[in-house]
Amino acid sequence: MFRIEIERDLCITCGNCVNECDKLFELIDDKSTLIGGEINEDNFSIKEYGDISCGIDSAEMCPVKCIIVYEDDVAIV
Repeated sequence: MFRIEIERDLCITCGNCVNECDKLFELIDDKSTLIGGEINEDNFSIKEYGDISCGIDSAEMCPVKCIIVYEDDVAIV
């Protein structure tokens, strides 16, 4: 199981994540957000996935590294 978390307070709205993987990411209120994900009280957008395909590429393209990808609760990006 994979989980992606976006620390939205760090997002600079460059759009790299959306350009790389528009099936997982969108910009809401000028911040990266996971489509269908929840935003918690710490302003993290979080969602679990069985397959994240281009999500890893998006995390690697983020210039401020606000996207964290976990596999089985271990950070891989």
